[in-house]
Amino acid sequence: MKLSQLGTELAGQGGALVLEDKIDLLGYRRDTSIAPGGNPSAAVIARSVEDVVATVTAANRRKVPLYVRAAGSTYAGGANPCDGAIVLDASALNRILKIDEDRGLALVEPGVTYGALLAELGRRGLTLGVVPLTGAAGTVGGAIASHGLGTGSPRYQSTGDEVAGLEVVLPSGEMLRTGSAALADAGFFARYAIGPDLTGMFLGANGSLGVITKIALWVHPKPEYQETFVLGFPDYDSGASFISALQIKDLTHNLWYGAGYEDKAIEARVIGAKPQFDRAALPRFCLALDARGANEDVARDRARIVAEARKFGGVDFALFDEIFFAKLRRDNTFWYSYAGYFARSMCALLMCSMANETIPRFFRVIEDNRETHPEFVWAGGLVLCRRGVHGAVIVFYNEREQWERVRIASERCCNELLGVGCVPYKSGRVWAPMMGRFGRYHATLARLKKALDPNGIMSPEILGL
Repeated sequence: MKLSQLGTELAGQGGALVLEDKIDLLGYRRDTSIAPGGNPSAAVIARSVEDVVATVTAANRRKVPLYVRAAGSTYAGGANPCDGAIVLDASALNRILKIDEDRGLALVEPGVTYGALLAELGRRGLTLGVVPLTGAAGTVGGAIASHGLGTGSPRYQSTGDEVAGLEVVLPSGEMLRTGSAALADAGFFARYAIGPDLTGMFLGANGSLGVITKIALWVHPKPEYQETFVLGFPDYDSGASFISALQIKDLTHNLWYGAGYEDKAIEARVIGAKPQFDRAALPRFCLALDARGANEDVARDRARIVAEARKFGGVDFALFDEIFFAKLRRDNTFWYSYAGYFARSMCALLMCSMANETIPRFFRVIEDNRETHPEFVWAGGLVLCRRGVHGAVIVFYNEREQWERVRIASERCCNELLGVGCVPYKSGRVWAPMMGRFGRYHATLARLKKALDPNGIMSPEILGL
């Protein structure tokens, strides 16, 4: 295969594989989001950090845009290149470098899948606090770079909160280690070192500020006991008030996961499994909880949580747990309660964070869009963290016939979510058109981008930068 001058230069740097044939590049045009794809000029499959440095340096010298990807399973469009760009494929950087049981850390390369990491940790009686919604096939680097929430966790918050430090190749080709590892002899053990949190600057940046080449994650002992239970509430307001009480009264210590389900999801699951069930008896909102820890601690917390829920009209709704949630957690398939639709369609995923009191308004936005755009299937769900919740609007559509229309509808929905106080946590290209609404905050990000990447080669247009 004959390579261009750039391809020959990159291939000659080491073990990187350079792809320039249009057929080979088809799979690099886009991720699984609704965001438009591009036509890259080349893809570089890096096999070492040296390959990453060489690729970034060459792209910067030639002022060619560079985008980073691994599994490409994100729904935010952060891996979608512009025309003529180079795509740096980090999926072959897939080594688990170290599991430090003394420090409680795993040091991994970005292409390591969560399936491989969980399997290795499991052999040592360890696990992760948060796992991405893309499950076993998702990569650690992809989740970190795109600010993947993961399943969320009232105990461990979100994916980014479980990061202890990073190694990053800056747009100049220089290497940076964040947190305690900024001191060469100290290594990774603390997220914060001198000055501000530079680790956080690269979380959710989608490669726009540098290429993540190593990730230090906190690991935790596998709990001895796990159980799930579901509480039903008469409306979204009472469910939201209960969530606030749950978090403020510190009843989440043994809750590893919590998910909120709207009435459409509840009805679909319950009536699908039990057609004779009285629809009028269904709760409007369900909060499904996954508790883990010592058996007696979980039993104590469950009793306290159920007692607190009764103050807000909450009742035990074991049927939803029996037919859906318990299996979902046991099989680690998480909260995709609408997964059956994937057999015949794609989905747009609009992800945001909100205060608990915003939950009813969040679901009203979804209900309004169901009426305005009945040609799509609209769904919504929540995951709990230590404070507030993260939500996702899920829009199922026929990609062959409805792609342009669903993009317009999704952008309108994004603006409506911003209008009721929902803040995007996973942005990429999907939320990029709305970034101007963040005023001085976004302007400051743009100045950081200019300082680190004066030639503007790293993931241009991502995050509106």
